[in-house]
Amino acid sequence: MPLSDKEYLQVNQSLFSLAHAYESRMAEYERRRPTGLLLSDRAVLMVLGQCAPVNSQQLSHLMDINPGTISVYVQRLVSKGLIQKMQDEDDRRNWWLSLTEDGQMAYQETVIGTVVYTRDFLSALDEAEQQTLHRLLLKASHSLGFDWQ
Repeated sequence: MPLSDKEYLQVNQSLFSLAHAYESRMAEYERRRPTGLLLSDRAVLMVLGQCAPVNSQQLSHLMDINPGTISVYVQRLVSKGLIQKMQDEDDRRNWWLSLTEDGQMAYQETVIGTVVYTRDFLSALDEAEQQTLHRLLLKASHSLGFDWQ
């Protein structure tokens, strides 16, 4: 039987609350172990750490963020020395983005931090529930066009 409208609203409210709580948890982790990186910086590092090299258009698509905003994120990380831009030899209008050596280290620290605070965030669930949540979130993400495999 499908969920009722009330249940769909509860799901929506729960997702919103979880997103807010998760973001707060990440901010608390940042306060305890400051990196000087914004949440958006860490998100870009995570994508480039897994998918680089990509161009700005591909990064925009992968993150589902408009190109103008991606440009701001990229410039900020270039100025911090975490991303490098390499001009495409075949199409001089295109620039490939990848992590610098410092960017690789920041990516590794971001991965470690993400695992720590995600594990803590999910600690109220037992292992089977965590596996179920993982599977369902991947399925929902995939249906929206995101493939985080």
